[in-house]
Amino acid sequence: MKVPGADATRYKGQLMRRIQQIESLLEGLSPDELLVLIEHIAQRLRLHGERKPQLLYGIWRGKFPEETDIDATLKEGRHKWQEDFKEFDE
Repeated sequence: MKVPGADATRYKGQLMRRIQQIESLLEGLSPDELLVLIEHIAQRLRLHGERKPQLLYGIWRGKFPEETDIDATLKEGRHKWQEDFKEFDE
C-alpha cells in the first residue's frame, strides 16, 4: 500500500498499534494454534494476495528529504559493496 507524505507517518503508527494488538492476542495461542493460523493466513494470501509487480523506478520519490541525492547515495553504497566483495573476485 502506497501512502504519501504526512499520511505515511500516521499510517505507520496505526499499523504498529494493530500489530501490537495482534501480538497480544497471539500470546494466548498454543504452538499448534499458531501453526493453524499461519496456514490459514498463507492460504488466504495465495488466494487473494496476488499483486502485480511494481515498477521500482522513482518509487523512492517523496521518501527522502529534498536535498538528498539518491543517485549519489546509491552509487556510494554500490561502491562500498563492491569494495567489500573484491576479495571474492580474486
